[in-house]
Amino acid sequence: MSEDLNEAQKAVILSPPGPILVVAGAGTGKTNTIVHKLAALVQAGVDPSSLLLLTFTRRAAKEMISRASGLLDSRMFSVQGGTFHSFCHKFLRKYSLAVSLNANFTILDEDDSVSFVGMARDQIVSKDSKVRFPKKETLAEMFSACFNLQISLEKVIQKDYPMFLGLIKEIQEIKNKFTELKLKHNSLDFDDLLDFTRKILMEQESIRERIGLQYQYILVDEYQDTNRIQAHIACLLASKHRNILVVGDDAQCIYGFRGANVNNMLDFPKIFPNTKTIHLTKNYRSTQTILDLANAVLEQSKENYKKQLVAETKQTQVKMIPIKPQLIKFESSEEEANWICDQILELYEKDIPLSKMSVLFRAGYISNLLEVKLSAKNIPFRKFGGKRFLDLAHVKDMLAYLRIIENPRDILSWNRVLLLEKNIGKKYAQVLYKNLESGHFQYESIESSSSFFLGIPDSPKVSFQNLIKNLKVCLKFGNSMAIVEHVLSYYFPILEQEYDDFDRRKQDLESFKILSKTSPILSDYLANLTLDPTEKMDTNVPEKEEDEFLTLSTIHSAKGLEWEYVFTMQVVEGSLPSSRVKTTQDLEEERRLFYVAITRAKQGLFLTSPVFSDKNKLTTVSRFLSDLSNLSELVDEDSPQNKEETPREINPKPENDHFQDIQRYFLN
Repeated sequence: MSEDLNEAQKAVILSPPGPILVVAGAGTGKTNTIVHKLAALVQAGVDPSSLLLLTFTRRAAKEMISRASGLLDSRMFSVQGGTFHSFCHKFLRKYSLAVSLNANFTILDEDDSVSFVGMARDQIVSKDSKVRFPKKETLAEMFSACFNLQISLEKVIQKDYPMFLGLIKEIQEIKNKFTELKLKHNSLDFDDLLDFTRKILMEQESIRERIGLQYQYILVDEYQDTNRIQAHIACLLASKHRNILVVGDDAQCIYGFRGANVNNMLDFPKIFPNTKTIHLTKNYRSTQTILDLANAVLEQSKENYKKQLVAETKQTQVKMIPIKPQLIKFESSEEEANWICDQILELYEKDIPLSKMSVLFRAGYISNLLEVKLSAKNIPFRKFGGKRFLDLAHVKDMLAYLRIIENPRDILSWNRVLLLEKNIGKKYAQVLYKNLESGHFQYESIESSSSFFLGIPDSPKVSFQNLIKNLKVCLKFGNSMAIVEHVLSYYFPILEQEYDDFDRRKQDLESFKILSKTSPILSDYLANLTLDPTEKMDTNVPEKEEDEFLTLSTIHSAKGLEWEYVFTMQVVEGSLPSSRVKTTQDLEEERRLFYVAITRAKQGLFLTSPVFSDKNKLTTVSRFLSDLSNLSELVDEDSPQNKEETPREINPKPENDHFQDIQRYFLN
């Protein structure tokens, strides 16, 4: 059963009972190892129903148990497998009375949880308040961060929401009320499932012993992604018998923002002193040249996750496809996007399916410009991790302003724009549009018309007049760049009022400026933004297997996946690592993120860096690359220059006018 395993994997399978830490580098067959371990335990006489497999997705658990069944027999379907939350749900249904809960509690999904926060907010925040309070969605994020990061509300606000530091007392009251409302209505959110389970396992020894007898062996996948509470629960489950196997890659711990803690892996041998640690380093995914770069990036770290991955695959020799990873520098983000599109088409012409390629990036907004370019070149794609650029609410706001400048009769855009104004609601938005329509959208006549604002209170009137004043300014500009600049200056204060995370959203809107440079006429600019030649671009699941698409993904969403050819965009300071990095711990997580991006590639890896300077910012190649003393040995560097195509010679004066010939052919 273990003929296809390497020596390190066999060591895991044959290890006697007791705590085991498996440090599995990227692409080293950790899933295959867990599958064989499950089968080996049952084959050795362990009751399959006493095996508990904890994963981060139900699909992962189901797949492992199914594969183990294929190795052994149908007994494997009795293995108890699922996510931490699903385990805690079943556990609490049985032991809820231990924490004074009714067993028929409701589980709140994210939307439900936000609604409860909204109820708590309404009870604490006066409707007459003159102070801006965070919205219910933002409050829900704050409260969940407190739990998952195990830090105080004050620290969360200080780190991510400094604009609300003066409201800590009131926000704490809302948090307390939120907890009270959930208990009153016998409802638990995802965080509560973990919290109450841990509480019972800590405080109720008899239940802890019973669970130890029920589950005689605990296996945890992706252990580096556990937060402190999840790791604590896993260790408590094994506290009596200490039969626990945890598998993960400390170098792929990239979810610190939601509480994942790399120390859960690094400190596991401290919790269980007789832990057997086994390293899986033979990589079955990538070529050695790709792994050499990944290894070098990790060697620069200040953490304890250094490892040397060794390739077990033979590099496919494909004509004109680089053997070493490529580092390509550009003078602008637009050059970068154009080059990526062209390179994808070049690979496609070499019979590489789009489904075997992906473009990765640190944050969703980075792909905005690329999405527009891909659409223009009719390259179908789907995006994972963050919404598609044109689907973002604040992007729709900006488009609405631009559309009414281009087409004053656009009722949908008018409705969106009017409702963004603080003092205009649905009722007055309808009245104002009808009045505009009656006046044939002649902005100049509004101020002199006594009937236009009949029945409109002063506050909506002033807001509307201010909007019209700014639209009139835009109409005087002769190019889209100036119009975009002016609309952005008008919209930014509204953006700040509408969205608690306005700083992040501002980055998305920078793409409007870049795109306006290439389309000086507003109508062309809007058409280039909104025309989508691929109807199913990124919203529908392909109907058939042959309906392939390119994958665009944040690096976080790409973890665990692989492609033949990977493009990683914006490998520059401020993007990777992020400009939000404040501590050494933050920087090391960014390094791990880059390592994950590198190790998604099987055959070809392209790292693109738009290195340019302007009055607003200066970009340089990421320190994760520039700090490597042997960079030239690890990557092939290039700085392609845009070459203008020589236009084909066209005879401006044809000798014969073929109009009559054409007419005779088509009409006779």
